[in-house]
Amino acid sequence: MRVNGLPATAEDLAPLALYGYGSFTSLVVDVGRVQGLDLHMERLQHDAEFLFSARIDEARVRRWLREATTHSIGPVSARITLFQRAFSMSRPADGPPDVLITTRPNPTASPAAIRVATTVFVRDAPEVKHTGLFAQLHRRRTAQDRGFDDILFVDTHDHVSEGATWNIAFATADGRIRWPRADVLPGVTMRLLQAALPRQGFAVDSAPVHRSDLPDFSHAFATNAVAGIRSITAIDDQRFALNAELEESLRACWTSVPAQEL
Repeated sequence: MRVNGLPATAEDLAPLALYGYGSFTSLVVDVGRVQGLDLHMERLQHDAEFLFSARIDEARVRRWLREATTHSIGPVSARITLFQRAFSMSRPADGPPDVLITTRPNPTASPAAIRVATTVFVRDAPEVKHTGLFAQLHRRRTAQDRGFDDILFVDTHDHVSEGATWNIAFATADGRIRWPRADVLPGVTMRLLQAALPRQGFAVDSAPVHRSDLPDFSHAFATNAVAGIRSITAIDDQRFALNAELEESLRACWTSVPAQEL
């Protein structure tokens, strides 16, 4: 755990722990390379300007990430968090953010399929990957108490948007992929797949998906940078059959996305 390239102290982390004002991006570093690195940097720049009216030094952040992962064996899940050690709750101020980098081993097994429940919820500033995760995680916990694995959000008009920490897409029986058009965090994995899938012969579109549209789809899957692609076998009482061939094709498409040097 490092802040601005140096070992983090409790004093460094206190403002983030006390106030939770910040943003982050999660990514996988594998032998010094990252899929969608440019998009992760783009996200950090966008969120730094949104939260702090400031910019990050991209070259410095990339160097700190290299240093934090250089001795790792195998793929590493890294999280880059932007916050301010001098943050004041009574008067949040503009200024360059501090950069916290944390790492952990990345799971190697393919993620298991999940069953998800829906709830009406729209995140604050959905275009920002902010550290205010209370609402999402509380709803995830509530869904798990009901026997589901995770939560899927719908808006006040019953249109599907996103999961607690992932995007969602649907497939039709003829192989068309649809991304719900809604106010969501534009996930890096989602953006990479939206570009890669057509190159692999998939027809891809984006349109509103109402809860009543779910029976029109044969398959659903979640995407994020750490898990990649994860099948969804049920949304509330709507079930989706596993499709090993489609899942293999989707994962092959994901792994075909070239990684970029840090």
